[in-house]
Amino acid sequence: MSGIAPELLTRILGIPLFTTPYFLPVYPSGDQGSWRLSQLATGFDHGYYTSQWLVSGMPLLLRRNPGNPELWETWMSLTPHEIESQEPGCHCAHGHTAIMGLGMGWVAMNAALNPAVRKVTVIELDQEVIELIGSSNIIGQLPPEIAAKITVVKANAMEWQPAEPVDFLYADIWRPVADTNALGDTRCMQKNVQAKRVYFWGQELRLYTAFRERFGEETPLTLAGLKQCVNEDLQLPLLLPWGDDYPAMIEMAVKNRITRGLPLEEAA
Repeated sequence: MSGIAPELLTRILGIPLFTTPYFLPVYPSGDQGSWRLSQLATGFDHGYYTSQWLVSGMPLLLRRNPGNPELWETWMSLTPHEIESQEPGCHCAHGHTAIMGLGMGWVAMNAALNPAVRKVTVIELDQEVIELIGSSNIIGQLPPEIAAKITVVKANAMEWQPAEPVDFLYADIWRPVADTNALGDTRCMQKNVQAKRVYFWGQELRLYTAFRERFGEETPLTLAGLKQCVNEDLQLPLLLPWGDDYPAMIEMAVKNRITRGLPLEEAA
């Protein structure tokens, strides 16, 4: 497929080419210790909320397998699934936003582009990831006044305490979107951060499980019911993005997981 233009492939296969209104920087290829930035020319992926897409020029963050130095494993990639599942971190960011996990820097950059955001503090434990993103000048592709909003701090997300109040905490330190540790880890972070509002990556799947445990399998998902689960079961000041559309979007995310044979929760 590498010799066929993506636009031609979409016509041949009937699968749309993925696009996003969010900022996508140019990621240069390069290595830093155990980490590598690379690109996949053309591939396919299902969205978090949507169906199958054709993807062209997809950036990848790879990590060297500790047991096999010749093997590189995908840690993060800007696939439709990743972008759609991380959109709330950009869309809902405001005031002083703290982001747990640098990854490819995509959420931090798009959060900084949000006019409601005054400052973005990114917490990252791995110095090699910080150096890789820094040397790639990815954040430097932003307008200077937007890039100036972003500060990367080397620290443990489970221990970091802010020097100033945090308005919005976005937690994303896990490899699988439905990590079984996500809820407990986010509670630990929030205990230290005390943000006014919180969102953790993949919270839709945990909210769905909590709703079903409380209200049963036959009860239609409602925003009021989700808020009750947030307050009484998850016990976090979770932000519920997309307003009245959120229950339907959760249903779509769950349906996609089930259709693809993926669990609603999984261990790392």
